[in-house]
Amino acid sequence: MKYTTKIVALLLASPVLLAGGVCRAQSDSNVYNERVIVTSRYRPVIDENPKVNVAPAITDTVATMPKSFTYDISSRRLTSLYVPSRIKAARIIGEPATRLYNNYLKLGFGNYWSPLAEVYFNSLRDKDKTYGIRATHHSSWGTIGHASDSLPSPTHYGQAPFSFTEVALFGKMITKHRLQLSADLSYQNDFTRYYGFSDSTLYSVMNCTRDDISLSDYNAAYNLVGLNLGLKTLNTDVHALGYEANLGLWDMFASYSQNQFEVGFDGNIHYGFSIAQKYKGIAYLHLSYNGFAEQFNPTALPLGADSLMGVALLDRDDSTGISSLGSRHYLNLYKANPYLDFLFQGFQVHAGAVVALDAYNFPNGGKVHVYPDAVVGKTLLKDMLNVSLGAQGNIDANSWNTIRLVNPYVAPDADQRATSHYDFFAKARFSFSKKMDLNLYGMYSLLNDDLSFMLNDRYELQNVFTPVYDSLTRIKVGGSFLFVNDEMLQLEAKGNYYIYRNLRTVNVGGKSEALPLYYRPSFDAGLSATVNYHDKIIGRVEFQLLGPTPYDTQVAADGSDSTLYLPMRYGLNLEVEYRYNKALSFFLKADNLLFQRYFYWQNYPSYRGLFLVGLTYTIPN
Repeated sequence: MKYTTKIVALLLASPVLLAGGVCRAQSDSNVYNERVIVTSRYRPVIDENPKVNVAPAITDTVATMPKSFTYDISSRRLTSLYVPSRIKAARIIGEPATRLYNNYLKLGFGNYWSPLAEVYFNSLRDKDKTYGIRATHHSSWGTIGHASDSLPSPTHYGQAPFSFTEVALFGKMITKHRLQLSADLSYQNDFTRYYGFSDSTLYSVMNCTRDDISLSDYNAAYNLVGLNLGLKTLNTDVHALGYEANLGLWDMFASYSQNQFEVGFDGNIHYGFSIAQKYKGIAYLHLSYNGFAEQFNPTALPLGADSLMGVALLDRDDSTGISSLGSRHYLNLYKANPYLDFLFQGFQVHAGAVVALDAYNFPNGGKVHVYPDAVVGKTLLKDMLNVSLGAQGNIDANSWNTIRLVNPYVAPDADQRATSHYDFFAKARFSFSKKMDLNLYGMYSLLNDDLSFMLNDRYELQNVFTPVYDSLTRIKVGGSFLFVNDEMLQLEAKGNYYIYRNLRTVNVGGKSEALPLYYRPSFDAGLSATVNYHDKIIGRVEFQLLGPTPYDTQVAADGSDSTLYLPMRYGLNLEVEYRYNKALSFFLKADNLLFQRYFYWQNYPSYRGLFLVGLTYTIPN
C-alpha cells in the first residue's frame, strides 16, 4: 500500500513537470532517472514504402541532446501463456487470365490493284500443345508508264507485278519428359516478271511491240514446299545436359524447269557448369549441315536469251542429248561451332571457333576453313556503358533460293558460291536512362565471294541479272539512337557509312587497279517515330535514305572509264491503325509518299506510291 501511494503521486506529478519545462537532476549526477509516459489519441496510418531491393541496415535516429544522457538496456524474456491458433495456408488468387482469340482476319486493298489477305487460326491456351494454320496473300498488278499510240514509249514498262502467297500448318507439343516437339509444313508461291525493258527497248532490240510477245515469255514464278521438324529439351538446370535439333527439307521448283532440293540440319548440345563455385558458364557445340541437289533446263529461258539457248543446244551430249549447262549438281556445306559463354570478374566472355568443310565452292574434294568466334564485353559506369570487342567469322551458302530473294530478276542458271567473312568489331552502348539508348559501332570485314549483281549480256533486252562474287574489304561505321517515352512515343535514328576496297584487280597500263564494286551504296540512314495513344490509335512514320549506288562502268571513246550510279533513293512511309475494339480495327499503309520513281536495280523503275487500306477482325467464340 505504501509503494502504491508513491507510484500514484509520481504519476500525478508528471504532467506538472512537463508543463513547466524543468527537469531537475540529482544533486551530484547528470544522469536522468525519471520515467515519462506520454499518451495521445491513436491515429492508424499506413505509409507507402518502396520495395526494398538491398539488404536493410539499422540506422540510429536518436537526436543528440544538449546534456549527457546515458542509459543501459536489460533484455528480459517475456513468457506468455497464450497459444495462438494455427493459421491456414493462404491461397493466392491471381489476376484473371486474359481472353484469347483463336482466329485473326486481315483484309485490304490498294492502288495498282493491290489486294491483301491474311488468315490465322490457332489453338487456345494449353500448357502442353499448340497448333494452327496461317494463310497470307499480297500482290500488286499495276502498270508503270503509259503506252504511246505513235512511237514506242521509252517510259512504258507494261505491267510490273509482284505476288506472294503462303499457306502453313504448324504445331508444338511438350512431352512428360520435358521435351518440346515441333513441326511445320508450308507452301509458298512467289511471282514476279522480268519487266525491266521499255517499249522502245523492245522495238529497237527485237523489232516487235509488246502485243507481239506473251507474258509467259518473261514471267518468273518460284514455288517452295518446306517441312521442318524440331526437338528441344526444356531442362535449364545447371549441370544438366541440354540439346536441340532441327531438320528441314525444302523443294523449290520454278519457271524454266529450275529445281533445287535442300536438306538442312541445325542443332546444338549445351551444358551448364560452375567455375570455382563462383562463376557460371555454359558450353555449347553447334552443328549444321546444308546439302543441295539441283537441275534446270537451259533450253527454256526468259525472253531475249536466244544467244544463251544456242550455246546450250550446241553443248549437248551426242548420246544423252543433255547439255552440260543443265546437268545435275550436288553441293554440301558442313559446320561445327564449339564455344563457351561465361561471366568472369564482371566480363561477359564468348569464346569459340567455327570449323567448316566447304564442299560447296569445292564440290570435288572440299576445303577446311577455320574462323574465329570470340567476343568480350564489360559493363561500366554503374551499368550506364557497355563496351565489347569481337572477332568472328563464318561461311554461308548462296543457293538459288537465297539469291532470288536478294534479286528476284536473276537468271535461272545463276552461278552459286558460298560467302565467307571475317569480322573484327568494337561496340559501345550508352544507356543514359530507361528512356534513352545510344549504340555506336565500328567494323572491319574481310569478305570472300561476296554476292553482288550485274546485267547478263547474254540477254538481249538487258533485263536479267547474273551474280558477281568479289573478294573485298569493308569498313563499316554507324550507330543508332532510341528514345522511348512511357511506351507512348518512340523515336529512332540510325545510319551507316561504308568504305569498300575490291581485292580483285586488273592490269591497266602496267598498273594494278581494283575492279569496281556494284550495288554497294556508301551510306544509308533512317528516321522513325511510333506513337501509341492508349492502345487505341497507333501510328508510325519512317524516312529512309540510301546513297547513290554504282551499277556499271562506262568506257569513253578515249579509253577512259567512269562509274555510273543509280540516283539517291529516299522514301517516306506511313502506317496508321485505329482499334475500334478488341475484335475490330482499321488501318492505312502508305509507302513512297514522296512519289519518287527510284531504281533499286538497273532498268527496273518502281511504283511512285503505294496505298493500302483495310481492316482486321477477330471472330468472337
